[in-house]
Amino acid sequence: MDELTLLARALPDAPPPSAEVVERARARLAAARQEPPRPRRSGRRGRLVWAWTLGTAMATAAVVMAVVTLVSSLALVPAPALVPSGGNEALLRLADEVAKLPDDRGAYWRRPLLNNGLIRVKAGDKAFNVLSSSRIDLWQPRDVRDPVHVEQWEQFVRPATPADERVWRAAGAPATVQRVCTPGTRAGDCKKIRMRSKPSDCLSTHAAEPGGVLGDRRLGELTLADISALPGDAALLRERLRAYWKASKSARAWKSFEEFLPMARVLLELPVSPSVRAAALRLLAGLPTTKVRGSVTDPMGRQGLAVTFVKSEGFTGQFGADDEVAERYVTILHPRTGTLLAANVSIAAESAEGLAQGTVMHYQAWAPEAGWTDERPERPRGCRRSDRPIP
Repeated sequence: MDELTLLARALPDAPPPSAEVVERARARLAAARQEPPRPRRSGRRGRLVWAWTLGTAMATAAVVMAVVTLVSSLALVPAPALVPSGGNEALLRLADEVAKLPDDRGAYWRRPLLNNGLIRVKAGDKAFNVLSSSRIDLWQPRDVRDPVHVEQWEQFVRPATPADERVWRAAGAPATVQRVCTPGTRAGDCKKIRMRSKPSDCLSTHAAEPGGVLGDRRLGELTLADISALPGDAALLRERLRAYWKASKSARAWKSFEEFLPMARVLLELPVSPSVRAAALRLLAGLPTTKVRGSVTDPMGRQGLAVTFVKSEGFTGQFGADDEVAERYVTILHPRTGTLLAANVSIAAESAEGLAQGTVMHYQAWAPEAGWTDERPERPRGCRRSDRPIP
């Protein structure tokens, strides 16, 4: 399941794009999501501003993949507390432990993708923050004849803190609120937001994936069989990635193989064996772009290891009365399995109106039930079925 698929489902009346258009779009999206960010010049402060291209994916997320949290309280998420790590050797030590783990088995690889994010809004003449959430749950079958099952839920949009809730209620608890946008933001991106307290708008897809290809195509059109055949040696894995880079049009969006190599982190999100995950960790530990930031508690309260694999600073227009707000980003790994706990964890590097320095503004996370399972997916009651095929 990729962003192009989600966008197509969000716009059911739009005609399908041609195969050429889809391929070009995938190449651009892959490059935008994974390339080191390219800064642009801000005309307001005259400083470099990161045009964070993941914002494109987040615009899609506002329709079908906004944000989810497993935390029941309305409190803002505190920034992860970093503990010195001792350098990239921490990844090598983790790889040694991961390599000893048993290989999991199951009929389905389940990937519950969670996102959590803050939005600055206004009701009447008062501004406050809301927490907006949704969830996408995917079951990838081991048997290629078995359909892939995907569920999408809009979870809630509600005041982010008790103080924000008081502002909202003082304004009459309106059902819709107006997003507050930085000057210069397109009017179409500053739409009203509907408040909701319960999960809604569930959409379920149950369709065969042609050839059993995984929905995540960042490394190419791989199947579970391709994944299981990956080598558990870092040097051999590097050469296999080189073959993917040469064969994939989207991968060649990077100018060189060395620029593409940080994409090895994608393997930490895929159902690879512990030996392959360990090889990926060793490969990543040796790259000049990889920086281990230390031990942390992730936004969902889990202990992890904070790492950056590419450029990790930039600016966002989500907050700020007159300009972008500086932010930094980390990826958080499970300290025993090396799998992802949270990615694109965006932390405010400065304070702004309604935003304290150190606040987590957005993150993507994998729920605890992620992994192999024999549980067969079933469409939840009240969940609308979609007949659109999964490309």
